[in-house]
Amino acid sequence: MEEIGEIKESTTSSFVFRTEKDVRKHDYVRVDDILAQIWEVKQMSNGTFAYANVIGSLSRRYMPRSPFKIGSKVYRADEKFAKKILGIGEDGIYVGVIKDSSVRVYLSPDILIQKHLCILAKSGSGKSYTMGVIAEEFIKRNIPIVIIDPHGEYVSLRRPNLDKNDMAAMRRFGIRPKGYTKNVYEFAPVCSKNREAIPLYLDETNLSFQDLLNLLPNATSQQKGVLYEAYKKATEKKIYLLKDILEGIRDAKSNAKWNLIPQIEQIISMNLFSVNYTPLGEIVRKGRCSIINLRGVPPYIQEILVAILLTKIFEERKNGAIPPVLIVIEEAHRYAPERGQGKSFAGDIIRTIASEGRKFGMGLAILSQRAARVDKNVLSQCNTHIILKTTNPNDLKAIVASVEGLDAKAADEIQMLPVGIAIVAGLPLAAPIFVEIRPRETLHGGKLV
Repeated sequence: MEEIGEIKESTTSSFVFRTEKDVRKHDYVRVDDILAQIWEVKQMSNGTFAYANVIGSLSRRYMPRSPFKIGSKVYRADEKFAKKILGIGEDGIYVGVIKDSSVRVYLSPDILIQKHLCILAKSGSGKSYTMGVIAEEFIKRNIPIVIIDPHGEYVSLRRPNLDKNDMAAMRRFGIRPKGYTKNVYEFAPVCSKNREAIPLYLDETNLSFQDLLNLLPNATSQQKGVLYEAYKKATEKKIYLLKDILEGIRDAKSNAKWNLIPQIEQIISMNLFSVNYTPLGEIVRKGRCSIINLRGVPPYIQEILVAILLTKIFEERKNGAIPPVLIVIEEAHRYAPERGQGKSFAGDIIRTIASEGRKFGMGLAILSQRAARVDKNVLSQCNTHIILKTTNPNDLKAIVASVEGLDAKAADEIQMLPVGIAIVAGLPLAAPIFVEIRPRETLHGGKLV
């Protein structure tokens, strides 16, 4: 082991050591069997001093209960030692390397599905790019992934990344350009704006009363009574459609029907429902990445579509009719807003998946550039966090509050992160680590646009 200094000050959770060697911020160091990370380096008149925080130990279950002895030797931590204590595995979802090293960082696909993931960053800092990297890894493992894509940027997963700069970087990361044409399927409710997409229709045959309530979340008690009578009348038929529900409402005697009729007519006119619906088995299938392309779809219709589609997927997954799946929600603040930041029809089902999805093998990946506007109950259920550059004070507060292991010092680091560098925290890692995200094998949708 390379000796790099000796301790001059210490507490039970940190220490300061003087060094004559070249050390840098974020380097990993070792004292006996304890791993620590340098968080600051100071050049002073009497030498160079590094400030390090303790991460963990190979042999001790708990943090040290007494300060380090003054004069204790500090060594540079080798890769094998650091990986073991940090909890970095040898296989899994390959997201990149520890900053300023060649140590690969793998995340467990099982943990991502069972414990959920969030990727938070300001616009243009690389959150969609990072999700694209994770999507590539899920495709390789034949794990189904469904991406709610408001801008249609993930369709580029079909095409190889032939960017010259990226291709030069790929060699360092041990990857090659690749497209996943056979694995990526695009579905869209508005195919006039997305001509290569498969039309997406929801099943309108024999909708349950709860389905109808989901379509009309703001219905009053009187309106619900009218809707229930129309529903009961429609169920007298073996097969009934939305038009049968509408007919029953029109026949109602209550004046509450006059507000219901235009709402049902509008839902029918959206063309979201059809007897020739898209089977969920086509959307959630092993080895398939399904893009729900919502480009050109009005926000109101987006919310209804996302709410109903996720509800159906959740029900089918509970029944074991479809395989375990990762649901990716881009622009999550639109669909699961924090209280006081607006309402969304999809908010309830996203909260349900966040709290209960792990029991049924339904994972959630939340992406947003406005962490403060995302439902805190949803963020709190995410056990793996990938944080890229963020500068908004409110968003920084929300990130520090929801990510275990981050403090005020980390908030300063987040503001200064270069593009492509992320703080990865949460399971299975023992402490937050700085990761250089690997290049994408596929073309980035932002570049395509």
